[in-house]
Amino acid sequence: MSEEKPKPTGDDHYSADDLRKEAKQALQELKKCFEQMDGIGVSLAALADKLGRPVLWVTRVRKRFGLPVLEYYPECYVAFLRKIRDLRNLGVSEEKLSDLWDLERKLIEILHLDLGGGDLSLIEGCSVEVDPDRRLLLSNADLGVPLMARDVQAGLDFSAGRPKELFEGKEMGEDALRLLGEYRDLLQEVREIVGRERKVLWDSLQWTKTAGLPPRHL
Repeated sequence: MSEEKPKPTGDDHYSADDLRKEAKQALQELKKCFEQMDGIGVSLAALADKLGRPVLWVTRVRKRFGLPVLEYYPECYVAFLRKIRDLRNLGVSEEKLSDLWDLERKLIEILHLDLGGGDLSLIEGCSVEVDPDRRLLLSNADLGVPLMARDVQAGLDFSAGRPKELFEGKEMGEDALRLLGEYRDLLQEVREIVGRERKVLWDSLQWTKTAGLPPRHL
């Protein structure tokens, strides 16, 4: 007499492929959790996912702005790329952003701004609070003086603790003021572009509501 087979349960409709897919998804979620533990950052794929952009976009922008290739990307890295993404969405060309970045790096060097060391020193400030009056737009480095001030004199110590001989040479002081002037002018251009494009984007977002289109993360 043959043994009676057990009755099927509600879970018996899952195939082996379904179980494998579920296990793979669970592992991916677990990996994301581990990546974000202890501040070690996220993988390249997770970084692209956070930004809502393909990996190719991340690698291209990373190369354009001279950022290091890492196994895991910390929050300051995410914040910097998010800033580039948002400014591009707001109509600022990549060329202008690249020029702005070059000026910021030169200012950081000539003013001897203390950003610490390491490959990420230029963008580590991106994970701290923004101060548009005193901090550079992309790096978020603290300039030490009001950013748009027009009365900064050559020879002025830009921040407490800065070496007094910083602008001892007349040419160095003039270079710093020239770079600062170029930066202000370009920053003002960027602000004007963003101001115009914000209205356009706002109108577009309002239209999507009337058209019944789902909102999209910018």
